[in-house]
Amino acid sequence: MDTHAGRGKYGTGDPGSPLVALQTFLEHRSRPDLLKESEFNFLFIERDPENLGSLRGELERFQLPERVQVETSESDAFQKLSAILSDLKSRGKRMAPAFMFVDPYGFHIPTRLLADLMKAGRVELFVNVMWRELDMLIQQRPAPGTSHAQTLDDVFGSGAWRTEIIGPDVDTRLNQAIPLLARATGAKWWTSAVRMVTGGQATRYLLLHLTNSDHGRDLIKTCSWKIFPNGEFVARRSDNPDQMFLFEREPNFAPLREWVLKQLAQRPQHWKELHEAVRPQWWLETHLNAVVKELETDKLITFDPIPGKSRARTFTITANPMLRLAR
Repeated sequence: MDTHAGRGKYGTGDPGSPLVALQTFLEHRSRPDLLKESEFNFLFIERDPENLGSLRGELERFQLPERVQVETSESDAFQKLSAILSDLKSRGKRMAPAFMFVDPYGFHIPTRLLADLMKAGRVELFVNVMWRELDMLIQQRPAPGTSHAQTLDDVFGSGAWRTEIIGPDVDTRLNQAIPLLARATGAKWWTSAVRMVTGGQATRYLLLHLTNSDHGRDLIKTCSWKIFPNGEFVARRSDNPDQMFLFEREPNFAPLREWVLKQLAQRPQHWKELHEAVRPQWWLETHLNAVVKELETDKLITFDPIPGKSRARTFTITANPMLRLAR
């Protein structure tokens, strides 16, 4: 689902999110196998009739295989989603597994509706938070009972923003705001996948992923690291030639090394236990595996051999040895 689908293409000719989503699926190498077991439905919502007409023209260019359905809707996205939820509830049904891109015109996000969507089934949300404008309103500290205060109550699911978003600078306030918003949706995992800045260092937009799935959390982390291999999940737009999209090939694993050593200082742990423990962190399982092997080579950690296996076979993630700090 795309809540604010737009025209289909930007003025530059680049495809918009509906075309990217559809094209990605149609060209996916696993598509034939996926369609043997499931059907795939795309719902593109756009309130502007001119935009929607342009989008429909772009969609007509696609040849859709069986079991792939594309629907467009000229409506207010949040009213449409509320109607879908009401219909499901009246029929005692759950929502099919869904990935929803919430990219509103403006910063008004009805978080209680997002929470209801998360409860309706295996739903994942990918939300564009327009932080600069939202932060400007927060800084006005609108009085309770005013329309601006109600807007902020809607975005954060309560009036807690008054006491919890109080940082001295824009990014500190963002780091306070995102967990507050995420908790209001009831999501098990929230991930700030990408931050976008214009000119200076302060964040203007943030792409926020919300899911109740461990696999969903792992996957969005993997996607973020593929886009930004140095681990700085920031896209920069600037006319300054010194501020180009330049990324290091490899991340700095020194903090991860320290994290592993601190984990093992608490108690010895199996390798796969560390995999579970690293999920709330930014690093990936592949990063963890590389660091564990490096620490063993450096003789900072040891592992308990498994009877009947050679040392080389014991020290693998499949063998899942017990790891401990070297004495």
